[in-house]
Amino acid sequence: MARKNMFEGIAPAARSEEGGKDPLPRPAPKMPEVFQSAGPIAAIRNDLRSVGSRSIQDIDPDLIEDTGLKDRIGALNEDITDLRDSIARHGQQVPILLRPHPKLSGRYQVVYGRRRLAAIRGLGTPVKALIRTLSDEEAVLAQGQENNLRKDPSFIEKALFAGDLEEAGYDARVVQDALNVNRSHTSHMRKVREAFPRDVLERIGAAPSIGWKRWYELAVKVLEQGIDASTIHPAPFAEGSNSDQRFAAWVKALPEPPKAPAAPRTAVSIIAKDGSDLGEVELNRGKLGFRPSAGQTAFAAWLHENAEMVFSQLHQEFVTRSRQG
Repeated sequence: MARKNMFEGIAPAARSEEGGKDPLPRPAPKMPEVFQSAGPIAAIRNDLRSVGSRSIQDIDPDLIEDTGLKDRIGALNEDITDLRDSIARHGQQVPILLRPHPKLSGRYQVVYGRRRLAAIRGLGTPVKALIRTLSDEEAVLAQGQENNLRKDPSFIEKALFAGDLEEAGYDARVVQDALNVNRSHTSHMRKVREAFPRDVLERIGAAPSIGWKRWYELAVKVLEQGIDASTIHPAPFAEGSNSDQRFAAWVKALPEPPKAPAAPRTAVSIIAKDGSDLGEVELNRGKLGFRPSAGQTAFAAWLHENAEMVFSQLHQEFVTRSRQG
């Protein structure tokens, strides 16, 4: 018995040579179910998909949507002049990562490489890209990990990105994996976001030299003192100042915390039976002290030498009166 052609129904039908006319369309034979998920056809299909995901392709920037969560402070068009000039001279050395648009065929969404994409848009040339089919969670992880490997975002950029992920409903584990931080660090980020409205943080900027500890300590101070961060330094920052300098200017504009009122004095003047001034006894923060007046240094010395007897008698009198009353 002749073997059935295993590729039947897959190869294109032969063109009719009669009258130079195309044959009437016929429904294609259904691919045997076994070949849809296994066997040589599935292997060929998987190999092609694997090669496609690893190969770099030239993509028209107009087909790419800059969607996804923002992981940098400031507009993308800022601070890319040097990058655009470098790509214009030497070409794009590092591809960006795209994923197929989930709804629009032939279009893509950027996963990472937004600065490179913005620079290339200004050049009018195709962008070199890897294209991979990723879920939302996989795209977030890829975006965060690529940022950590390249120009490391500042603490405040990570804090804002983490907040966006949390608001989007991502699990805490995804947030921590995307930013390569632990649970304690995300708690510090949450405290800073609680103290500072987003517009205040964006006005200050990335502040790359300001570590998490300074941000966290400042946030605690703002919250404990009930400071409205929006009212601090509402005027524009000095022209040309960088984000680290704007952070310093914001801190300098903080009002001084109110001083605690001085504890009231509880000094009692001691007058002898003959009317002479013996000095003062004062209770200050739980401590009792005696300050002899001028001319009573001999009495002070005697009191010091006999303190055990004197205070023992005073204590006995205190106990007796306490029981009576």
